[in-house]
This record gives sequence, C-alpha cells and structure tokens, in this order.
Amino acid sequence: MATSPILNFDQLTGYTGPEEKKKNDMLDKEVFLNLLMTQMKQQDPLDPMDNQQFLDQLASLATVEELRTSNANLNTLQLYQSSINNAQSVSMIGKEVRAKGDMVRLATDGETTKVHFLLSGEAQSAEITIYNSKGTVVRSITASDLKEGINRVKFNGLDRNGSPLPAGEYKFEVKATGKDGSSVKVTTLISGRVKGVSFDSGGPELMIDEQKVMIGDVYEVAE
Repeated sequence: MATSPILNFDQLTGYTGPEEKKKNDMLDKEVFLNLLMTQMKQQDPLDPMDNQQFLDQLASLATVEELRTSNANLNTLQLYQSSINNAQSVSMIGKEVRAKGDMVRLATDGETTKVHFLLSGEAQSAEITIYNSKGTVVRSITASDLKEGINRVKFNGLDRNGSPLPAGEYKFEVKATGKDGSSVKVTTLISGRVKGVSFDSGGPELMIDEQKVMIGDVYEVAE
C-alpha cells in the first residue's frame, strides 16, 4: 500500500528558520555571481562589457546586501524597543497614574473624588460638565485661577440636586478660558492605580479600573 510522506509543521507553513534563511542568502549571492561570470564569458570579444556596466552590476549586489543588513538591524531595534516598553509598562503595576482619558469613577454612591485635566496655559476659569452613561448632564462644576499643566478639581459625587450619584463611571469634558477671554487647550485625564498590563492589542496597555491605556498616553506617574 502506498503511503504519503509526512510533512512537518515548517513544511506545511513554509517557515524557514535562521539557518535556512542564511543558506538562501548565500545561494542568492552565488546565483548573482555565476550569472555575472557567465555573462562575461559569453560576451562578444569585439564588443566586451563596458567597465562602468560591470561596476554598476557589482554596485547593485552591494546595495542589495546593504538593504538586507539595514532591515535586519531595524528588526533588532524594534524587538529591543518592544522589550523595553514591555518592561517599563510592567514596572508601573501598583503605581498611581494620570493618562489621557475622559472618565471619572465613583467606587461607591456619592463618593468624593477628583477630575484631572491638563491645560496648555493658565486659565481664569473652567467649566467641567459630567455625564452619566446615557449622555445626560448630571453635574456642572466651575473652577477658577487654574495653572498651566495638570489640574485637579474636587467632585463630591452629588448631582445637580445634591443627591448622591450611583457608583459607576462618568464621562466629563472641560472648557477653559484664559484671562484674555480666549479658549485654552484642554486634555482630559483619567486617574487611578495600575492593576495590570494587557498585551491583547499587540502593544502594552495599562489596566486602570475598567479601562485600558496605552503607555504613550501617560502624563504622570506617582507611587
């Protein structure tokens, strides 16, 4: 009875390991040089290959080799940078961070907390609007004499009528005005302790409460 050859995983996927790749690179060089030598042997003695043409072909081989080396170096740098980012993100577990985001969380009904935001310049006043999960405005807060950089404004966890808001996450936005009446750029921030790191998206994301934050969006880290 005839039997079929058994293929291993690498054969099925077409994967070639580093040794095979090295071997293929050597074959590519040999093929190029063999073709060049054959071309020189078969050239017309009365019309030989121009020196510049010969040099151009050698330069082409050198250029290909340089590109291969550059790509290999770039891949190594990317892996190195990735390992640094992963290590840096893991070291943040347990630390308090402020990162780009527009949510504030009440752990319990009516809990007093703070909203955080970054100002590009000094502001005479800022209007903070807080929304529930349905997009309804539940509270507005006015703050004055705000500095450039990260600001923190107290939110007592009460709605417009002074009733405690239920525990959960609330969205907020901030509009700031400078002393000359012009608007000041605002970046809203989330604040919380890093509970873990997720790599689901391909890069490290810090897990803060129920949210995931890219490490590049972190503005402040504290113990």
